[in-house]
Amino acid sequence: MTDGSRETAKAEPRFFFMSELIRSRIRQDRGGTREEIGRLVDLEITQNGGYPEVVNLVVGRSFGRPPLEVPFSMVKSIDSRASVVEVPPGAVLKEFEYGPARTLVKDMVLDKKIIDTDDYEVEIVYDVRLLYAEGKMHVVHADVTSAGMLRRLHFGWLARLLWGPTKETNLLPWRYVQPLPSDLGRFRGDVRLTISREKIADIHPADLADILEELSGEERMAVFDTLDTETAADTLEEAEPRVQRDLVASMRRDRLVELLQTMTPAQIADILEILPRIDAQVLRKLLPAETAVKVTELLDEQDVELESIATNRFLALPPTALAEEALDCFRDRTKRFDVIMYVYVTAEDNVLIGAIDIRELIQAEETTSLRDIMTEQVVTLSPSDSLADAAKEFADHGFRALPMVDENHRLLGVVTYKDLLAVMK
Repeated sequence: MTDGSRETAKAEPRFFFMSELIRSRIRQDRGGTREEIGRLVDLEITQNGGYPEVVNLVVGRSFGRPPLEVPFSMVKSIDSRASVVEVPPGAVLKEFEYGPARTLVKDMVLDKKIIDTDDYEVEIVYDVRLLYAEGKMHVVHADVTSAGMLRRLHFGWLARLLWGPTKETNLLPWRYVQPLPSDLGRFRGDVRLTISREKIADIHPADLADILEELSGEERMAVFDTLDTETAADTLEEAEPRVQRDLVASMRRDRLVELLQTMTPAQIADILEILPRIDAQVLRKLLPAETAVKVTELLDEQDVELESIATNRFLALPPTALAEEALDCFRDRTKRFDVIMYVYVTAEDNVLIGAIDIRELIQAEETTSLRDIMTEQVVTLSPSDSLADAAKEFADHGFRALPMVDENHRLLGVVTYKDLLAVMK
């Protein structure tokens, strides 16, 4: 292994936006001296998996000379200001030849319309987000946000001022993008989704889980450490048990407790159940007392109370709220919630008076009040109901979540079918 490849293998995983890399300097390392050979004008990708991999840098040169093709395997380091490549002795960089079989990010993906499965135009791809790890780079998100548009116009500073750092929840995971068509060109073709427009709001934020599963332990933890608390918690929950154990073993204890405190007792129990018993017992003692009792019930397989698996991470609004306001709240807040398919309508003292399916909310006129579109006959659960009672209600009505109310019909929480199923396995 060369010194350059060792440096690449040890490089910290980093995220980049395509707009940050375009026009960055490309330097060639020659025996300790670095000579600039041009500027990055594009990235060539291949679609051999769910997340396209960058295979070549397209490096533009001055004086009208054709661009160079630099295999990504020669990349020694990546940076938004200057990247370094190491060309093996005797190797010669060849000119890049454009052709229909080659897919370029800037020329062919950026500024394309995104079309859903119902042929609705959803958004424009203003930018793409890339993950650089273990000497490879993959396309992981499409950026369809206003921040992405400003970044493309070289107003990234304004985007950061207005919205702060871009989070994963504001981006479209590439796993929902169909393989790019073979006839995609600079001025033709569209980017198509594998989901409908109505389901875009239901995308769970833990879409980095499958990426983490493909990385080694050290690289996986480095990527995981870049995530904010709620995204990290969702990702941990969605990862396969092998990856969960590795992440928990490598994580700081205070960080793990912080993540667990954002989960429901049922979700915490799922995590602790895959850990060695001693580790699970230690973590259980670090949880808030009330949560620890519920988790203990679940782990010890005692008579689990339905209230133990209810979540308070749902959206509830007053009946006077307008559909437009509800959708704004939905976009801003519920992507981190456990219940993302329903909006609950509550009156004074948190009394539940109705529920709205998110699809009905999307289809409603913006100025319509929630009172006019809510369903008043809401199927509910009681804290005294058994798991079997709840299972019967889910089976009879086919809902993905059911609200729990007390004797005065006050909303106490919501039980999701997923959590119920996990407990009853």
